[in-house]
Amino acid sequence: MRKMKVRIIWGVIIVAFAALLIFRMTRKGEPVAVTPAPVVTAENPHMGNIELTTNLIGTIEPADIVYIYPKAGGDVTAVNVKAGDVVSAGQVLLEIDTKQVASAKNAMDTARVAWDDARSTLDRMAPLHASGFVSDKEFEGYQTNAEAKRLQYEAAKIGYDNQMEFSHVTSPISGRVEQFNVEVHDTVGSSMQLCVIAGDSGNNVSFYVTEKVKNNLTQGTPIVVSKEGKEYPGTVIEVSSMAEASVGLFKIKASVEDNEQMAAGTTVELKVPSASEKNVMLIPTQCVYYKGGDAYVYTYDLGIIHEVPVEVGIFDKDYIIVTSGLTLEDQILTTWTSELKEGTKVTLEGEAPVTVSKDDEALKTSMTEESQGAEAESPAADQSQAQ
Repeated sequence: MRKMKVRIIWGVIIVAFAALLIFRMTRKGEPVAVTPAPVVTAENPHMGNIELTTNLIGTIEPADIVYIYPKAGGDVTAVNVKAGDVVSAGQVLLEIDTKQVASAKNAMDTARVAWDDARSTLDRMAPLHASGFVSDKEFEGYQTNAEAKRLQYEAAKIGYDNQMEFSHVTSPISGRVEQFNVEVHDTVGSSMQLCVIAGDSGNNVSFYVTEKVKNNLTQGTPIVVSKEGKEYPGTVIEVSSMAEASVGLFKIKASVEDNEQMAAGTTVELKVPSASEKNVMLIPTQCVYYKGGDAYVYTYDLGIIHEVPVEVGIFDKDYIIVTSGLTLEDQILTTWTSELKEGTKVTLEGEAPVTVSKDDEALKTSMTEESQGAEAESPAADQSQAQ
């Protein structure tokens, strides 16, 4: 009886299993689910120019500036200007008692009297020489003496004029007195700076750059000068060809169109071109990705994206130079998606949507995992990860 029950139970199990197997074999296959492909945008590379700038600090200085020193020492007897005054060329700034003006004037006056006397004698001898009462040789002596006295007077006058110049210090240019360092009764020497005068022809800005930046600058290169949030255009006018030993940098001088609003000696911020390329292939900077230090982009071709290695150059926030790896006909993906993988099906914005089946996704996932596994086993991949 017990054996009969066991056989019945096993029979039921076998029948149920057979029914289930028949049901599975005769059931119709389920439809494969599909999902829309990611929508992306793309654009072609284009030819253009790119220019990089570097931020520096410069110093404002007058375009024309002179430093006044006395040509002879002495006591200051008069001061005619002060710092901030506007002066004209030739205007007397101060007077110095050099102790030699009076003696120079006496020497000039004495020489003038001697010359006048020699000319008077020559004038008296001329009629006598014409009448034959004075010989030719004697008359030539009077002429020679008069000429010598004239030369002596002119030399004395030059000496007096020099002393007057030494004692009356004048401005060589028109402009503004930036510094004035003496007062009446001061004793000055020939090595003492009396004052500084800035010309009225505008301001310059001087700054220092590295050799790399210097090689990108020439006369006429535009720059931008910033002071207290306001920008002024400038133009490079001097590029030093030798680095200054004290700083190891090259001095650059540029004119600045500020209408003399910035005071001389103040510091300003500068934007100076540091590198530039013209007529090069450009793509958006955000389109370039890096793997192990190597650059690559994604391109679109007939609904499929491809990973393409490229070589790149300088870049700014908008564009980067591509030196090899692309043509102007390639379509570069400009949108990022988590589906960015080699061989992924995508829909280009504005075109008919592409669908992706689960089988496609499984195949793509398998290929991706195999690719990642191969990279993990590659010594080059290990090396790039270590870097």
